[in-house]
Amino acid sequence: MIGGLVALGGAAVTGNLGGGGDTTTVVRPAADLAPAEGPQQLTPPLAPETRDSDRARSVQRIVREASVSVVTVTSGGGPRRQLGSGFVVDRHGRILTNEHVLTEEDSAEITLEDGTVREATVLGRDPSIDLAVLEVEDLPESARPVPLGRSLSLTVGDAVVAIGSPFGLERTATTGIVSALKRTIEAPDGFLIQNTIQTDAAINQGNSGGPLLDAAGRVIGINSQIASPDGGGNDGVGFAVPIDSIRPVAESIIETGKAEHAWIGITGRSLTPDDAKKLGMEDRHGVAVLSVDARGPAKEGGLRGSGEDRDPPRGADLIVRVDGVDVSDMADVSQAIGSRRVGVSVTLGVLRDGETIEVELTLADRPADIGAAG
Repeated sequence: MIGGLVALGGAAVTGNLGGGGDTTTVVRPAADLAPAEGPQQLTPPLAPETRDSDRARSVQRIVREASVSVVTVTSGGGPRRQLGSGFVVDRHGRILTNEHVLTEEDSAEITLEDGTVREATVLGRDPSIDLAVLEVEDLPESARPVPLGRSLSLTVGDAVVAIGSPFGLERTATTGIVSALKRTIEAPDGFLIQNTIQTDAAINQGNSGGPLLDAAGRVIGINSQIASPDGGGNDGVGFAVPIDSIRPVAESIIETGKAEHAWIGITGRSLTPDDAKKLGMEDRHGVAVLSVDARGPAKEGGLRGSGEDRDPPRGADLIVRVDGVDVSDMADVSQAIGSRRVGVSVTLGVLRDGETIEVELTLADRPADIGAAG
């Protein structure tokens, strides 16, 4: 199992919409898409308004219905053998798991709920968000896909269920709540994963790659790491990569074999109350553009940066909305961009020189050199 230490931080104050931010607390990997409408499309997410409490199910029902979708993932052999979890997302036998669960081989062994063992092909990997997509050609009908939900609609205090194979104990279910949102953790390759979900549902080694489910039994994240000051077991602080960030990358891997990440090419800074006061914009929220990458859509769209060294960020465009939805901080903007596919157009509401303008951008694929921590 993966034992390397990685770092945990708060939501990024500055970043390049794909990375950036400070890290503080030590964590370690907890080593270890719903029926498709077509061969290359995962089930559309439910709209936030369908998250009503009357959709909630009992824990027993959630576990009963989701367990048939959860698999144990075994990769490598001998001293290199690694164990994790995963879950079936469509009728074509695609399975999502964490990238750190896998060794370098192009295949892994999958054990289903009924004990059936299959060899799965690795369709693609994305270590920057700790995602791997597997495929099993002859998946039994009993292994139904689990529906995908919306992590964007989560609220602190929402009930969650985690299912996985901690220490090889297959289909172990634990319960808890969403303890916090907009956390930032470090992926095994040094990239920062923003907007992760913090939960107190028990997650241990072997849970990695398994689903974190909401009260309606939909996947809202992939369990990935735990915080453990002494490098030991679960202390009630676990982290799941949000499904809204996973979905577009998984779909790009399924369609093209390549992980794509939507990107606009800015570094930004959340406007603090002190910043707003100094700039004469009390009660304003948003993201001040610090710099614009010459390769990105933001440059083509004419966004203006203040310069990284200006405090407060005078002269910066202030992003206040994305597709009509207000944004308060860098995490909001990162989530709005990262949950979309490359090639999609978005409209930014930008405050410039006291006036709000709209800037339309077509999202590009993030360059390989963008987003690494440090």
